[in-house]
Amino acid sequence: MPPSVEARPRDSRGYPVPAITPWEDETPRFALTDYERSAECARNRLCSVCNTLMPKGPVWRVVGAAESAAIRDTLDAGRPYRNLAPTLEAPGHRACMLYASMVCPYLARPNARRGTSAETPDDMTAHVVRGAVRGELGAVVGFGDYEFAVTRSQVLFRFLDVVEFLPHDTADEHLPALRAELARAAGRSGGRQDGGQPR
Repeated sequence: MPPSVEARPRDSRGYPVPAITPWEDETPRFALTDYERSAECARNRLCSVCNTLMPKGPVWRVVGAAESAAIRDTLDAGRPYRNLAPTLEAPGHRACMLYASMVCPYLARPNARRGTSAETPDDMTAHVVRGAVRGELGAVVGFGDYEFAVTRSQVLFRFLDVVEFLPHDTADEHLPALRAELARAAGRSGGRQDGGQPR
């Protein structure tokens, strides 16, 4: 676990709660996104998982089957990938997204199903329905940068220039990459595995 994630507030079971997860009656709603927190993370370049600063340069996010397949096919064809469709999924550090891909049941396994539906479905969240399956291929993807827009009801992101594509069937395949990333970060920061960034 990245130290900056380990420092996050915990739920009653002891699981760290991502920065953009809303709380209701002192209980985190893991399947939902808090609008204000997501907007703050976007505006201040904060990781959506650990809530610490993301340095200039690449950002990462976890993508599901459809986008993973599109990225894979585009890269295999030797073309640049550019998806102009906005998403509600916010970016984070490489280590945080590798970790998130392994601990979130929906992201980790191809047969995992969503536990809850979006509260107010619209065009962007119509697929977020209870029982939906992740699908065969997931990935942790690094992008050169991101753009965002804060509307009255949503925070929308677009990601530019794929710089790393780490596909997985089951996300525990990323454990060696996560360990290596944490070791690199510890070396850069003189022992602090969060890159020396403020918590």
